[in-house]
Amino acid sequence: MKMVDRVVGERSELPDGPDTQDRAPILEALQTFMRASPISFEMPGHHAGRGAPRAITRLVGSKAFKADCTPLKGLDDRGERKRISHRAEALAAELWGADSCFFSTAGSTLSNQVAVRAAANPGDTVLVSRNSHKSLIGALLLANVKPVFLEPRYDDQWDIDHGQPLTELSAKLEAHPGTKAVFIVSPTYFGVVPDVAGMAALCHKRGIPLVVDEAWGPHFAFHPDMPIPSIRLGADISVMSIHKTMAGLEQASVMLRKSDLIPEDRFNLAYDLHLTTSPSSLILASIDATRRQFAQEGQKLVQKTLDLARHAREKLAAIDGIEVMGTDVLDGDAAHALDETKVLIDISGLGVNGYEAEDWLIRNKKMTVGLSDERRMLLIFTVGTDKRSTQKMLAAFEDLANWARNGADDKKGYDGRLPHLSELKSELVMTPSEAFFAQTERIRLTEAEGRIAAEMVSPYPPGIPRIFSGERISGPQLKYVQESMKLGVFPYDPSDQDLHTIRVVRETG
Repeated sequence: MKMVDRVVGERSELPDGPDTQDRAPILEALQTFMRASPISFEMPGHHAGRGAPRAITRLVGSKAFKADCTPLKGLDDRGERKRISHRAEALAAELWGADSCFFSTAGSTLSNQVAVRAAANPGDTVLVSRNSHKSLIGALLLANVKPVFLEPRYDDQWDIDHGQPLTELSAKLEAHPGTKAVFIVSPTYFGVVPDVAGMAALCHKRGIPLVVDEAWGPHFAFHPDMPIPSIRLGADISVMSIHKTMAGLEQASVMLRKSDLIPEDRFNLAYDLHLTTSPSSLILASIDATRRQFAQEGQKLVQKTLDLARHAREKLAAIDGIEVMGTDVLDGDAAHALDETKVLIDISGLGVNGYEAEDWLIRNKKMTVGLSDERRMLLIFTVGTDKRSTQKMLAAFEDLANWARNGADDKKGYDGRLPHLSELKSELVMTPSEAFFAQTERIRLTEAEGRIAAEMVSPYPPGIPRIFSGERISGPQLKYVQESMKLGVFPYDPSDQDLHTIRVVRETG
């Protein structure tokens, strides 16, 4: 891709009119491509589905393969002269209020990698939310930067981590005057939003960019009852997952930039460095179509979602043994606002843990939830939620409560033995890159206390590392992992997913 071709905000016309929020350039180009039924002697090798296995075309239909084309010589011409993808990205930037936007077909994992490359150089000191998703920590590893963790406010009542207090950011900026960028999460996996405007002001006072992993917040822009999007509060880069709370296909993500501190050409280069040269036309079209959908009727869609979530909150709270997290957790800065479409419940009063409760729901109700852990479950309401599914969910939880109270005595429950998240702090003695590429060995998990981790351990969901590469593994961390495994946690990223062993830095001398 020629860098000179990507001119943010430039408008050229499709054959039948100018670009507006009512248009979907990628979707329309894909429709034109499919009507033409071209003959292909290039990739993808299934050639419009003619070579696709019948087993999958019978399952998902042939149109998915007919629409699977290359952006070059498919959505656009050989030289990208129609600028189809660029114009769709410009419309997205305009809608969310950014200077520029890029689409990602590899989820917010790729988007976080781009953001880190755009904002920091190898060896730079950066401040990072300790409760960041594993994809951001992996991006730090790949970029070979030196992270300093920003501790969130720990909520011991719910035993979850919120955002960072302004005092924490201010103190770490003062202690590390060479900081080059700050990376935070907003909203958290549980829907809590910190004071992004206050954090942006602290960063910009020192000429430092603020990058926000806003994967769970792309819908914020479309309703006055939602938190304000970070790009409108001073964030220099925002990363958003269109597939999480909007209607994009899995792996649909966008990156927004609005900054005088991160040059546009650096942002472009970082994107091109990570971008696949074979992006999925289906994912790109789903981003474009979803952007248009929310531009046209976003407030109505979010209002419907809020109404269903609020109804569910009320009904779930009325079930004996279930507690629903509400706005009472807000404290002004670390927990500044709440996304009500994320409904977090504590089911410990039922005498079961979240893992076995979700297993029961899957087995008996064919129903899954956004998260289950030792005592909580998370329900995610989106544009795809309707009255029927909400009523079925509420009925399922009534039945779950009856099973928990009256069922057989084969339930594990939760005895409260896990350390609080606030106890999981540890010393980062090597950068994630140094630890990952060091001489390593594999030892039994039971022998890992005091050793330097050379891999992450991230219960999934939410995919937040509780042990980081480069940290000296503490006793509470070790106990947390061991007890979580007994309860049924899934550790996403260790090379030994049964966690009998763990990869650590080899000791010398």
